[in-house]
Amino acid sequence: MIPSLGSYIGGCLAVIGILSAVGLGGYWLRRWIVPEFSGALARLADLTIATALLVLALQLLGTLSILTLGWTIVGCIAVGLGAALLGWQMAPRDGREITAPRVQTLALLIALGVASFTVAEWTFPSQLSLDQGMFGGDTTWYHMPFSGRIAQEGSIVHLHFTDPLRLAAWFYPQSSELIHAAGIVLMQSDWLSPLINLGWLAIALLAAWCMGRPYKVGPVTLVAAALVLASGVMIETQPGEGRNDIMGLAFLIAFAAFLINGHQRRAPAAGAVQDVPERDAPLLDGGPLVLAGIAAGLAASVKLTFLVPVGAITVGMILVSGAGRRLMTAAAIGIPAFVVGGYWYVRAAIHTGGNPIPQIGWGPLRLPRPDQMPLDPRPRFAVADYLLEPAVYRKWFFPQLENALGPLFPLILVMAVAAAVYIAFRSRNLILRVLAAAALLTAAVYIVTPLTAAGQEGSPTGFFTNTRYLTPGLVLALVLLPVARPLRAPDSRAWQTLIFLTALYAITVLTTPRWYPGFIVGTVFLTLALVWAPAALGLLRARRRVSRGVVAAVLAAILLLAVVLGRAQEVQYAKHHYTRTTLFLQDGGPQKAYEFAHNQHDKRIGIAGSGEIFFGQYGFYGRDLSNHVQYIGVPGPEGQYRLATTCRQFRRQVNVGDYDYLIVSQYTQDSPDAPYWYPVYAWVKTDPALELLIAEPDIVPQPDYVFEVNDKLDPAGCAELGGG
Repeated sequence: MIPSLGSYIGGCLAVIGILSAVGLGGYWLRRWIVPEFSGALARLADLTIATALLVLALQLLGTLSILTLGWTIVGCIAVGLGAALLGWQMAPRDGREITAPRVQTLALLIALGVASFTVAEWTFPSQLSLDQGMFGGDTTWYHMPFSGRIAQEGSIVHLHFTDPLRLAAWFYPQSSELIHAAGIVLMQSDWLSPLINLGWLAIALLAAWCMGRPYKVGPVTLVAAALVLASGVMIETQPGEGRNDIMGLAFLIAFAAFLINGHQRRAPAAGAVQDVPERDAPLLDGGPLVLAGIAAGLAASVKLTFLVPVGAITVGMILVSGAGRRLMTAAAIGIPAFVVGGYWYVRAAIHTGGNPIPQIGWGPLRLPRPDQMPLDPRPRFAVADYLLEPAVYRKWFFPQLENALGPLFPLILVMAVAAAVYIAFRSRNLILRVLAAAALLTAAVYIVTPLTAAGQEGSPTGFFTNTRYLTPGLVLALVLLPVARPLRAPDSRAWQTLIFLTALYAITVLTTPRWYPGFIVGTVFLTLALVWAPAALGLLRARRRVSRGVVAAVLAAILLLAVVLGRAQEVQYAKHHYTRTTLFLQDGGPQKAYEFAHNQHDKRIGIAGSGEIFFGQYGFYGRDLSNHVQYIGVPGPEGQYRLATTCRQFRRQVNVGDYDYLIVSQYTQDSPDAPYWYPVYAWVKTDPALELLIAEPDIVPQPDYVFEVNDKLDPAGCAELGGG
């Protein structure tokens, strides 16, 4: 069904209204918290606070189970305007912004060129997803199912059990998924979801610029970050998908940028710029620390892997603050970080009875955790398990690192480690030392993290995609590299560093592009909206060449054009998304079952079986996302969700779910020698309450079946199958 023009316009107005309100709130709160910030740094602060306001508003609505169309509009706008009013009342009337050091025009153009190419490269897979749907493994396994369920229920109170795996994904932080859910609620469709990560990419590039801003090397730090953001693993996993690494990276870099820029003081004369102090680096005002805490909370609310760098930086800042200031530093960073980022950890603690991160046992503390079956997407090997096996390096690590980071990956890794080690031990700026030490710790934790080399022993097939877990430490280290004094002073040295990193970037990105000629118009427009227009307007505004009215008019024109172009894209998406069912799983899986579910509306669909069923489960949500899809398992205490182990138990859970349809594979695992291998198809195929609608006996890795449920299943009938 094609959404009506009226619903489209209404959804666009709602999105514009919400973003305008939280943006206004972000602007005025920033004017209160850090009135001295200016230019790009001020815009980064505005965006960070605005995102926090949006997340907090959605969390409040979801907790009250009123995340519906009307309440979402009213609630988010109210939060944004309320924050704006508070900031306007509290902001100093005589605040004086500090102008950043000016950079060379050529350096600025190089940075804009790199940012443009990076954004352009991301737009192609994003537009492809706008045409055919999102098919990334994690996207269809749990990211978008979380968003879809939140949008259906209007609530984030209850856990959504997506599978029986040991990972217990339902306890992951879900701020990114919550924003996708809001998009679904407002537009009555998920067609905006493939574009959301482009916004986080733009913020990440802006934050990278701001890390080098006080040292006059903003263009260089942006190019250094782009080496990671345009790398193969990022292009393969983030654009046009529901994966959330880029959102965490954006606010991790912003966290570091606010700390580095926190030394800007209210200058005695307009436009004066003070040098960044070296030895007394930790002596920050409360405002920059509060802003850093907000960014830290956003990063931690996205993905568990960001807890390591966020926690290390926070602890480091407290330790180096000096006697008499540690408590203030801890409160200034910790309180806003907890307010913005603590929701999902408190929710997990409530559901488990005290464990904020149930995936961790916490050793002697013996905190409660779900007793999951030892089932994993792949055998859970870590990189550390292969440190002394050169054959694995030659066959897997080196080729996949080339795919992930480009042909010069050894140079990139060596530069990152060398920069982090040098700054951690030699820099006189204690903030830079803390950031470098956090980057090294993040890399060390990556090496021992389970699943970083997932796969059968000796064949770490999951290594490539899980190099994403290294990116937080890698991007921190690379962005710190141009800030190291030997590479930025004198100015000629900074210029040489820029040329070198730009050449390295050019060589790297030549190995990763996925260009589609039919998307050129969209690419030009998206690059205009995310890079050219903000940069040009910001520069002209800083130099007093244009008025605020002109800026507003240009932005309004871009927004109007986006609304006009968006309607055609929404219609295209409604007609064609998820119609190519072969894209759901790389190694086979259901085809007719997806086609069947895609055309259902407001049905309860129970799914069971192996990974071919639950890894692509978002495809069962239907064309309008109205189907209630649930993996059939056995809930238990402390957020536990396990496979049914007997026929009787399975049939009882089917009855509890009150499903309209069942979609199952033949067994719960692909090999009869695997543990927890149960014949779910055999358990239900003879029950008279079920009618077989679709059978795909020749599908690999297993046959799959679709049943209509006409009545309650009979657990006693399992006796005919030999008990169970």
